Parts: sequence; structure tokens; C-alpha cells
Amino acid sequence: MTNTDGSKHVAKLGNDNYYSWSYRMEICLRKLQVWSIVEGSESRPLGSDASKAVKAWRIRMDLALSEIVGEVEDGQLVHTRVSRDPSDVWARLQDIHVSQGLGSAISTWQKLFQMRKAPAASIQEHVGMIRELADRLTGLGDPPSDSLLVAVLMLSLPDSYSSLVISLDSHSSKNDFDFVVQRCMNEEARQVAKQGVPAKDDPNNAAFHANVRPRRDRKDITCFQCQQKGHYKNECTQTQNGSQKTVETAGMAVVSSEDSEVFW
Repeated sequence: MTNTDGSKHVAKLGNDNYYSWSYRMEICLRKLQVWSIVEGSESRPLGSDASKAVKAWRIRMDLALSEIVGEVEDGQLVHTRVSRDPSDVWARLQDIHVSQGLGSAISTWQKLFQMRKAPAASIQEHVGMIRELADRLTGLGDPPSDSLLVAVLMLSLPDSYSSLVISLDSHSSKNDFDFVVQRCMNEEARQVAKQGVPAKDDPNNAAFHANVRPRRDRKDITCFQCQQKGHYKNECTQTQNGSQKTVETAGMAVVSSEDSEVFW
């Protein structure tokens, strides 16, 4: 659905998006120059119902109401039937979604402290979800401080950001949420660039170490020729018929077949 000027509407109001919806909807209503009617600062002008000023006001009333009602999901329509006055409808929706008391604030704080960055989410997307919960708490009259949001963000990041967390600990702007967000985005860009190194050539990658075979202790090696431990088949002094063969090495004495004390 689109506005009368062709621009797109915001996502429709559901059970969990009132704070983002109300903000975007307010901007939309301001653009249409009907926000003053919705917020209640503009009342009916003087004159009869047939007067030009009153007719124009009613047209703007209908426009504001249609915009609000048109941007709620079906499950929210019941809350819009209380009045044909857009100011009353707006207030009703606010009462339903904001005035939830202490329980709503506790639930929102809990979601904020349990935030963890999803592997597929970017820093920008993750911070957006944190800001939305912060906006919700602000609407409930309990806004979180910048330092608290920094703590929430740092605790929600994976271990790959641990060096950044340590470096920020002594920085003078460590409690500036916007500054910390920018540093996190820079670190994200660095990690993404590093992923361009082939995994097999990256010493920090588990696959690199998996391709490096550890050296085995010779005492655990079994010869496939004589079935004895301590040497490989190509080092074995026994022939297939069980007799001992002569082994010559540069700079070493020749070992005769009678020397049964030789151990390789």
C-alpha cells in the first residue's frame, strides 16, 4: 500500500512493533500535514458545517483516519473502531501498546539483557534491534543510559570481538554508544576482509591445523613386513621368507645376516 503521493507506507502495526510503527507513522502524518489533528493541537475551526474551512478540516480528518486505520493489521482493527476522530484512535492505540505497566518494562529489560548477536546478522542490524528495545523502554518512561547500552552491546558480541572489548576498556569514549557502535562496525569490516584469506592458508583456521598430520611416536609404529614395532616396512631388515637382509648405508658398516642383535 502507498501514500497518496506514491511513497510507500510503513510496516503495518502488529503486537510487537508499536514503537517503530508509531514513529514512522508520525513522520508520514506530518508529511501529509495532518499530524496536528492527530496529536490534538488542531481543533475544529469556527463556522458552520457548510463553511469552506470546516469542510477542508473534515477532509484532513478523514485523511488522517484512513492513513492510521490502513496501516494496522487485522488483529488491531478492533482498537480503531472506538471513534471516527483520528486523535481518539491514535490515543487508543497508544494506550493499548504502551500502558502495560511494570510487567511490560520488566519484559523489555529482560529481552535487552538477553540480546546476543546472531551469526548471520550484521553489526548494524544487531544494533538496530538494541535501539528498538531502548526506544520501547523510553516510551515506557524508563530510558536506558548510553553506558548501559554499551554494556549490553559488548556482552552480546561473539568471542571474535574480545580484543575490541579489551581495547575499549581504557578509551575515554567507552561510554559513548555511537562511538562504540562505529568501532564495532570497523572491527566487523576488518574481520570480513580477513575472511578473504583461503581457509587452508589461515593459521587461525581449524582446517589449517587439520591438514597438518602430527608426528607419531616410533614405538607405536608396526612394521607390515615382520609385524614388530619400532620401524616402517621400508626400514625392515627381514625379507618376506623370514631371513635377515643386508642393509647398507653411506658411512656405516655393513650389517651381516648373522647379527641378530641389530634393532632399527
